[in-house]
Amino acid sequence: MRVAHITDLHVEAPPHLSQLFSKRALGAVNLYLLGRSAHFTLRTVEALVDAVVRSEPALVVCTGDLTSTATPQEFERAAALLAPITDRFPFLVLPGNHDVYTSESLGRFQEHFGAWSNGGVYPYVAQHGGVDFVALDVSRPDFLSRGLTPRQQLDALEALLAGGTAPAIVLLHYPLRDRRGGPYGPFTRSLENSLELEAVLARHPRVVAVLHGHEHHGYRTVIPREGAPLHSLNPGAGGYAYLPERHRTAHFNLYDIAPTGAFEVERYAFDGAAFAPEVGGAYASGG
Repeated sequence: MRVAHITDLHVEAPPHLSQLFSKRALGAVNLYLLGRSAHFTLRTVEALVDAVVRSEPALVVCTGDLTSTATPQEFERAAALLAPITDRFPFLVLPGNHDVYTSESLGRFQEHFGAWSNGGVYPYVAQHGGVDFVALDVSRPDFLSRGLTPRQQLDALEALLAGGTAPAIVLLHYPLRDRRGGPYGPFTRSLENSLELEAVLARHPRVVAVLHGHEHHGYRTVIPREGAPLHSLNPGAGGYAYLPERHRTAHFNLYDIAPTGAFEVERYAFDGAAFAPEVGGAYASGG
């Protein structure tokens, strides 16, 4: 089974003046006055969507940050850009911290993407090719960029994993580990109770991988536990502009997953015109 993994598109649309009386005002300054807006382009997202469609996956998963500041116009633009995917393939998605940027934006993600996220009820599980894909929502409005796995989701995840036998792949926005295998930080942009979530995953060997986003330079690592390794993979930002002088470009992953849970990874990189397999193999570029 071929599965495409995209994340961190950061689709932008300038906010209206009436939308700036919140944390979004600082975000707009960062984007449009300090230049962060140039880090992401719609052209890249269009090329990403085209490459995913041409790969003809059996499933597409998106691990959050479809938007930059969670305005209605950003969600509308993101939904339109992703329509060639959502119209053709099974699609699973969950929100990132930028999709719940402010408290007034809560519910907006479900308005536009609820059809592919179980109507906002988490954790949810979708079985494809004999594999359970389990999605969590760990993002919340926060003045910083911190996430949290609610106790209700932790308890439900424990029961869900205990109640099945199929290989499972967990989807969430935040990393649990950094690229060196240590706990992900800093605290200001990490998952606060990551160790509690790790403990749940460690008790269930049927979980074979965690797919995430949040960190824009992709990496893969292993989450420590007894027995078989628990792989953790982030393709990197799918909406990054092509900036080779800064060693920065967009990526997405393709996984070939067997019913046993064994999988192979192929990572695609944007060369300024189109996406192509990463030279040297997945993660050969180191970021």
